[in-house]
Amino acid sequence: MELWLVRDVPAWLVGLVLIAGLPALTLVFDVFVHQRLSHRRLKRHNEVTGVIVATVGVAYAIVIGLCVVSLWEGYKDAQDTVRAEAVALTPLVPGSAVFGADVQQAVRARIVRYERDIIAGWPAHRNSDPDPRRVKDLDELTSFVGGLPATTEAQKAYITDALRTIGQAEALRQSAKSEAVDRQMSPVMWIGVLAATLALLALCPLFGLEDSAVRRILLALASAVIATNLYLVVEMNFPYYGAFSVGTDAYRTVVEALS
Repeated sequence: MELWLVRDVPAWLVGLVLIAGLPALTLVFDVFVHQRLSHRRLKRHNEVTGVIVATVGVAYAIVIGLCVVSLWEGYKDAQDTVRAEAVALTPLVPGSAVFGADVQQAVRARIVRYERDIIAGWPAHRNSDPDPRRVKDLDELTSFVGGLPATTEAQKAYITDALRTIGQAEALRQSAKSEAVDRQMSPVMWIGVLAATLALLALCPLFGLEDSAVRRILLALASAVIATNLYLVVEMNFPYYGAFSVGTDAYRTVVEALS
């Protein structure tokens, strides 16, 4: 459900629904409460209500803050992994000059094809789905480099380093696939966030304030801030999807540079 929300629904629409819808629901609840409890009755307990709201607000701030920080770190880690993967094979191009210009051009062409196939197959590349074109490209590059006739120490060293580099590129790809899953919020954390949100929003209308217009403006603003935090958590929960997604820019840059 959440992946569909991030992947298939425009980010602006999700933000509009949350930032406009949550204050609207809070105001409806406020009307419901004050139809049954007068502000004069609630006002007598404002001191106690204020302490409870402050306590819940601090707890909510800690929970949502940890979530946002954790998700941002996950996004940065995924971005760093993708950038490292995009440039992982580029050192093979200058090093292949020890075999001559023809071999260097062949290595460059294979790396460019590898990067382009990653871009073309990005939906499979960014999750656990198989990406056979990328695997085939990497196998062909490995076979080509491993089959080069090495006659000098420099050529032998290049082949050894190149095969190690290709292995590191595959390791980075698997790391990226793992990060796409590991960096998501667990269901337990989601329960905590939603429970804290509902508790805080339910407590806010219990303040007794004679000026109903001021009370509702304050409720709407507080709800909008909470909705904004929820919007950030939802959109950042999947580092390869949504408005904050890690894209193919790094691979495109490599293709342009090598081409």
